[in-house]
Amino acid sequence: MQSISIHPRIRTGIKLVSGIFCIILVLSGCSTTTPAIKDDTSTANSETRPRQPSSADPQLQKRFDAAVALMRQDKVDKAKLNLQALIDQNPRLPGPYINLGIIQLNEGEPAKAAASFTTALELKPDSLPARNQLGVALRMQGKFQEAEKTYHTALEIEPDYLLAHRNLGILYDLYLSKPEQALEHYKRCQALGDSNEKEIAGWILDLERRINSSK
Repeated sequence: MQSISIHPRIRTGIKLVSGIFCIILVLSGCSTTTPAIKDDTSTANSETRPRQPSSADPQLQKRFDAAVALMRQDKVDKAKLNLQALIDQNPRLPGPYINLGIIQLNEGEPAKAAASFTTALELKPDSLPARNQLGVALRMQGKFQEAEKTYHTALEIEPDYLLAHRNLGILYDLYLSKPEQALEHYKRCQALGDSNEKEIAGWILDLERRINSSK
């Protein structure tokens, strides 16, 4: 049987959901994300230390932290049960919805994940992790224009949000056939200090060659 090669940037998209690469660490969903594994999609342009919201019940935070610990240990089934219990008992907290959505992406259920991220955004519209992950879920469903809009909204909130630039560049490059726009976002990733500098540089060089050859 002939093997099928996977484009490097498609492989990047696969990596995005092949492991729990980011975990929301604060119950209210107002923190940044922290990488759980190292790959080319785990670079954030800024990080803050997770802190407990003043309005959170300490016991509630403790349960949430336990679910996060289970995610880090790849005990996904138990983590999912814990997160769902938190959601059932405290439906106004966005953090559990985001982490549940991340698990659902990893399980190949982008429609369910999109619903979880959408709920989180209804509770906290400025959540960058929820908006970025929603873009991934929409892209996985072939909803490319919706994913594009979602990433753009994230960049309206935070113009230097590296993950949105990276994912938008991949979307333009591989799915929407807009190489000039892809190049713009790859170069922005490079300027923001993407952790995989050599990879991004290769993508830029490849795109520049393709653009020049088409003229």
